[in-house]
Amino acid sequence: MAPSTCQGARGFSPLEAGLAFSPAALGSIVGAPLGVRLVRRWSLRPVTATALATAGLAMGSLMFFGLHTPLVWNEIMYVVQGLSVGMVIGPVTAALMSTLSLERAGAGSSVTNTVRQTGSLLGIAVGGAIMSITYRREIEASLHEMPGPVQEQARVSAEQARHAATAIHQPALAHAADDAFIHAMHVSAVWTMLIALFGAAVLVIALRPTRNPTDRAPAQVDVLESTAP
Repeated sequence: MAPSTCQGARGFSPLEAGLAFSPAALGSIVGAPLGVRLVRRWSLRPVTATALATAGLAMGSLMFFGLHTPLVWNEIMYVVQGLSVGMVIGPVTAALMSTLSLERAGAGSSVTNTVRQTGSLLGIAVGGAIMSITYRREIEASLHEMPGPVQEQARVSAEQARHAATAIHQPALAHAADDAFIHAMHVSAVWTMLIALFGAAVLVIALRPTRNPTDRAPAQVDVLESTAP
């Protein structure tokens, strides 16, 4: 469940909502060095692709979460999601930097950070747009008997709908806003999961194991030795 859900629908304060989401950040901190160690034992492709697929499934698990889901399940999902994302970002960043010379390390680090931040912003924008569109469609059925200004305010966000419901003493509108927001969260979770799984498939295809040119198969070595003068 997103921090905005905890803060709005569950009535948490901003600090409480931030603390509820903090396991994701802690998971990322632990996951980055853990991913680098796992890559040393296995290769980059299986570790990062599996981790990104796991992160996608963790995000998609939000479709099973509701307003009254025990918070402990949210915390478990946040830990898994943070660990998985960290296990992707850490090894991939290290692999990219290892291909650069020392003179280009600064420029490479800047480009990598820019791409990562841009991707995060695009992901937030796409997820937010999906949630906003879905929420407006879902809340529309509950606004027919409401005054025009209340309808406009309720369409903006679930938080605005709750404020409007309090002002006109219509608790049913607040409940409808919560239900519409949860539905929008479920739809956004599905799309986020699909995008993450697509990214995992891209990693499987793009991170093909490279073969050292000096490493020759035994059959090739036998052929070369038999043809040597």
